[in-house]
Amino acid sequence: MNKVKLTLLTRDNDYAAYFSNYMINPDNSEKFSAKIYTDIEVFRKNTRNQKQHVLITDFKLKPDDVITFEKVVQLSEIPLAEDDKEKAIFKFQPLTQFLSQILSIYYETNEKLSTVFDKNKKENVISFYSGSGAAGKTILSLCLAKYLAQQGKKVFYLNFEQLHTTNLYFKEEKESSTEVFYYLKNNNERLLSKIESLKSKDAFTNIDYFSLPAEPEEMQTLTSEQVNGLITSLRDTQNYDFILIDLESSLHKRNSAAMETSDEVFWILNSDEASFSRSQNILDNNLLGSNIDRSKIHFMLNKVGQNMFEGADNYNFSIEDRIAFKQNWLEMSEGTKLLEDNELGKMLAKHLKSGIEAEAEVASFGYESR
Repeated sequence: MNKVKLTLLTRDNDYAAYFSNYMINPDNSEKFSAKIYTDIEVFRKNTRNQKQHVLITDFKLKPDDVITFEKVVQLSEIPLAEDDKEKAIFKFQPLTQFLSQILSIYYETNEKLSTVFDKNKKENVISFYSGSGAAGKTILSLCLAKYLAQQGKKVFYLNFEQLHTTNLYFKEEKESSTEVFYYLKNNNERLLSKIESLKSKDAFTNIDYFSLPAEPEEMQTLTSEQVNGLITSLRDTQNYDFILIDLESSLHKRNSAAMETSDEVFWILNSDEASFSRSQNILDNNLLGSNIDRSKIHFMLNKVGQNMFEGADNYNFSIEDRIAFKQNWLEMSEGTKLLEDNELGKMLAKHLKSGIEAEAEVASFGYESR
């Protein structure tokens, strides 16, 4: 993403210093190029004939003062009604939300988003799927997301399960993001501009996500086109290095659509015959469709005990890693498991083709390649 050029012109010297110090943060300097003025004459001298993106100001300016800006946003010292948020921004809010709102305003009004997109930017989309429930894909996907975030990567966690447990892992006190379904289904052209304002960020793991209610009716009616539209919009923000998708253990078309567009898929097998049988049946009969490139699937065996079930060698899966059953996890909450894990995320990252970790040695114990 090329930097959005921000200019702040304010009478408030303390606010200018506060804003300046915050913009030094590397996360912000990657997205924004900021200039800050408290003197209107200095502002006029330095912005004349220089094309800029967004001006944020508490001054009343003449048309000639703002002619070089694509968007002018007024600073307000009182909270704003929803209808006013495209022209003004509330001054006294956390700057993280402040900048997210600025990005939303800019995306909303800029008709040519290519001016801020870097077409060489590559976002890695990684899906987690299992042919049967209770295989542990949610905790594994989040452990990987957490590890990637710890390595300085920008990560978005997208849960496509109808009955999900995201609230057990993330404690962000933010309003629900269900509005994303409205834009996805009824106003898709505005979805990209709304992602900044609709997403949440988990303070402990630094993972971005949508705070969606469990069992929304909208999830069940998602089409393949809408799934692709949401993933494409997340990619087009160019804020993320990795988009991790937690899929439901069903044959719904949203799962096949997500897997088709993913760069890599972690297929989680439970260490029981039912999980193996269901997964083989899905793959042998193309029950998720025939457009899924099987070469991008990583088969992971989870909850491994001392011995495998009788007849395990008869199934043809190329298992890339096996994850031991963790007895102590039976006594932990889901959130504690995620926060305390220092192994699973790193182990999974070794299998990514993106090169985040050196490729791990394939674990082989009797299964042949499909």
